[in-house]
Amino acid sequence: MEICKPRRKVLLAVREDHVDRRLLATARNLCQRMDAELDIQSRVSGDILPAELQDFIATLQSEGAAYALSLKPLLRRRDIVLYANSHECISAVVIDSLEGWECVAEDRASDPWAKLACPLVTAVPPKK
Repeated sequence: MEICKPRRKVLLAVREDHVDRRLLATARNLCQRMDAELDIQSRVSGDILPAELQDFIATLQSEGAAYALSLKPLLRRRDIVLYANSHECISAVVIDSLEGWECVAEDRASDPWAKLACPLVTAVPPKK
């Protein structure tokens, strides 16, 4: 009898105004190294994805890479942490940077990232 383990996944959290090639490449490379699927959650104000993200998804499709895409009108730090912690298949979370997420959090004094049960990867260096 063979027991199926849930596939590993990398959660990529993208804000429409912070899409960066380094962010997308980091998430893709991490998936390849971990033999993991990509779970993308994108905060967008409408139904149209940023061009960089559209191109990235087209590349994933052409490579036959396993991915899932969820569009969110609101995506906060707390939402990402709750999602990742409630899905045991999430092995890592990739975001652009720690900066800027505070402006969409209801409680700026809290630190949801500290409650994340898997590694958090920031792909874009802070602006100097």
